Amino acid sequence: MSSELAGYFPIMATAYCQDGSVDLASMARLTEYLISNGAHGMSPNGGDSEAGHLTLEERMQVLEKVLAANNGRRPVLVGTTATDTAESVQLCRHAQQAGAAAVFTHPGWGRQGLSQEELIAYYGAVCDVLEIPVMVHGTGDMDVAVVQALLDRFPQIRYIKEETTHGPKLRRYKRELGDRVTIFGPGLHYPAELAWGARGVMPSCAAPHSHARVFDLSEAGDVEGARRQWHRMLPLVFWRWHTAAGEAGKHYLVHMGVFATPYCRQRVSLPGQHGGEQTPFGELRLDDVDLLEMRAILATMGEPPY
Repeated sequence: MSSELAGYFPIMATAYCQDGSVDLASMARLTEYLISNGAHGMSPNGGDSEAGHLTLEERMQVLEKVLAANNGRRPVLVGTTATDTAESVQLCRHAQQAGAAAVFTHPGWGRQGLSQEELIAYYGAVCDVLEIPVMVHGTGDMDVAVVQALLDRFPQIRYIKEETTHGPKLRRYKRELGDRVTIFGPGLHYPAELAWGARGVMPSCAAPHSHARVFDLSEAGDVEGARRQWHRMLPLVFWRWHTAAGEAGKHYLVHMGVFATPYCRQRVSLPGQHGGEQTPFGELRLDDVDLLEMRAILATMGEPPY
């Protein structure tokens, strides 16, 4: 797919069986659920996909399952950030061979404060093996000068996902880089991010119908309608982020009949619980009252089930 990526590209949660193994059947259902609810694309193997807790083989299997279930109906923008450059390059090669539309990537989990030279070296290694477009995953290391240097050197870089400031930097990219790069936002100030110059958003895969509808209304010029749709879904956005971000989204997908379990591999520190230690893999933190609140919110939204 050579056309410009635009729209709602949710970061796909990774499904697990109760024993903690990757549930590929649920990943196929999630793909179908997103398409049937209007998503303009989809993004497996991002940070919110717990990609840092997947093996390279598991990440490749997830991408292949998503692509097979998708069957060319929507562009797949896949995350290839890894622990080191060699692993990222391996994932990029696989993504291109498997049929992904583009990749989004950064030099490594938790690596901050990288110099411009280090960033150029990383993206150079990635672009050396790719013909498909690359999205720079914007972090605190990224400023206009760095992105300009990357754009000057690597024609494959056509997108940037900006999520470090949720506004000021996104607007600066648009103001100073113009049409040299297509900007995606995190979807936290959506639809404002679209008004600021973003052409797409990459939030969670919870409430895909509502997320997609915001973009469609905005594209049609119905700015007020887009805002009304966004305001209607804000309670769910708030519930997800302030209850238990990763796990909450999975409970939503279980409720909708997409995932079999809400199992998470990521470890999350919970002050005041478990002695402040990180929760073990798979341990759930939400109780029946939290889930009752989710169902009450969904009853006001009319979000269609799977």
